[in-house]
Amino acid sequence: QWYQRRVPEAVVSTQSTGIQLKDELHAADRSTFSTTVRKELSSYSAVLSQNCAAAVAPRKLQAALKRATAPADPVTDRSRNLMVFGLPEAAEEDDSATQRRVTKVFSHLDCIPAVTSTTRVGKQTEKRPRPIKVTLERREDLLQLLKRAKLLRQVDGFKTVYLSPDLSREEREESARLYQTLKRLRRDNPGKRYWVRDGAIMCDV
Repeated sequence: QWYQRRVPEAVVSTQSTGIQLKDELHAADRSTFSTTVRKELSSYSAVLSQNCAAAVAPRKLQAALKRATAPADPVTDRSRNLMVFGLPEAAEEDDSATQRRVTKVFSHLDCIPAVTSTTRVGKQTEKRPRPIKVTLERREDLLQLLKRAKLLRQVDGFKTVYLSPDLSREEREESARLYQTLKRLRRDNPGKRYWVRDGAIMCDV
């Protein structure tokens, strides 16, 4: 009987919370908010069916709304980061010299974006140049550079330079598995053409 009384109270409380936060969510990204809240509501309903006493408080829904409307964390946000590989590195190269090298790469792609920061990543060695992490002001410029990156193969002195999004460790591992599969398919089926698009392997039928 106790949980039968509390569950309707939780529903009313949750509805009131949604009304109160409606104006705050007006300017939020609708698709991100919808996806996050659907996931949280699904989890919330599962807990409610298993244990009413643990589910009556609307804290979980409030937490989902807060996460959906929070601005991106500049420390963990990789969406505007571009990685540049294979660009030669001087022994005493500072960030300003690195940025000049990167700007020259961009000039061959007919795209000079606004850059927030440029820095080499990792420990310097004599074996190979360190990759460069470039943070751009606009993600649109990053996407444009990635589309044109293949043009570097035709430029003397830049044929071994390539561009990549800034991936997490998990994303790098998944990408490595994807390209291993791509390599195997090309080896086993030389008469077909395979390529990667949007994280999936495509094939000519």
